Amino acid sequence: MAITRLPMTKHTTKDFFVYFMATLIVAAGGFGLYDDVAVSAGGLSPDQGSQSKLAALPEPFAGVSQLRLVLMGADDRPGEVGRSDTLMVLWLNPTLKRGAIMSIPRDTRCEIPGHGSTKINHSYAYGGPKLTLRTVQLLLGTPIDGYIKVNFEGFVKAVDTLGGVDLLVRDIEGEGRGMNYDDSWGNLHIHLTPGMHHMDGYTAMGFCRYRKSNYGGLGDGDEGRAERQQQFLRAILEQKLRVTNLPALLRAGGQIMDCVDTSLSWRECADLGRLLKEMTSADIKSVTLPVAAAPSGGVYYSEIIPDAFSRMMDDIDDHLAGRPVAVRVVLLKDGTERPGLATGAGRLLAEAGFPDGIDLTCGSY
Repeated sequence: MAITRLPMTKHTTKDFFVYFMATLIVAAGGFGLYDDVAVSAGGLSPDQGSQSKLAALPEPFAGVSQLRLVLMGADDRPGEVGRSDTLMVLWLNPTLKRGAIMSIPRDTRCEIPGHGSTKINHSYAYGGPKLTLRTVQLLLGTPIDGYIKVNFEGFVKAVDTLGGVDLLVRDIEGEGRGMNYDDSWGNLHIHLTPGMHHMDGYTAMGFCRYRKSNYGGLGDGDEGRAERQQQFLRAILEQKLRVTNLPALLRAGGQIMDCVDTSLSWRECADLGRLLKEMTSADIKSVTLPVAAAPSGGVYYSEIIPDAFSRMMDDIDDHLAGRPVAVRVVLLKDGTERPGLATGAGRLLAEAGFPDGIDLTCGSY
């Protein structure tokens, strides 16, 4: 796949991958609706589109079996290279129109080429997007095809131009407090009550960036933030990527393309948007890298849980390939005073259609 670079206008950048998704949807999403508009303009059925001057474009990423991209949001300040506060990996199967998004907690400890073992978000400060890509590749043990980084000004403009987005706010802090956080230095002020909200760009940015509360609540950490980012992604895909939104998509795309730093060509960005247009939220599997707390020397780190990571990667492969979800029932033990419960459970599973070969062991713990 050809890899080139889009010029980037420097802006202050705050955390999270959602900038990337907003960019794809609004900047390339217009191209994703090209076929629909072409058919409507020519009054033709889809199979007649080739007769029109607005003929349908080739399939996105024709001949590519799998595409893997690193998505990042970084904290760049004038005269200073920041850190990538949010990091994700996007897998796509262009043929089956299936994808997976993995959130990588920023405190994950890993080897950064040339810099030893430290938090993964330091890789951006040490070497920008290219070193971040190499670090993620080493961490996951899988090749990465490219990267995209987008700043928050582009994100805010995109959501505002699209007319906002509807999102459900959970009562994270309890007792009806919802989500609250004030960070004057980072210009982040979040005050959201539980329930459904129609959010503009700035509010949606706060919704996705929220990690903890300074109003008495504990927040829900990086995992909760990753879930909200993915919730935002699904909402944008379902609510905004429609033919009726084409004028807004094109306007928003023009506003933010100078905020993009990517190794993809313009055509590849357009293909990415067209591919997303053909996918629903059900086609995109959302996961978070499984990690456990592993503080060292008074510094908080998290480290990958190997078994859970291996299972998750298998699940991603199965999803991308369209294989049915595997049922991992390996061992049932009877630990009660009623002998035979394990055997009975196995019989019920078999009657429900689960595969043969489940290992059932009866006995006590």
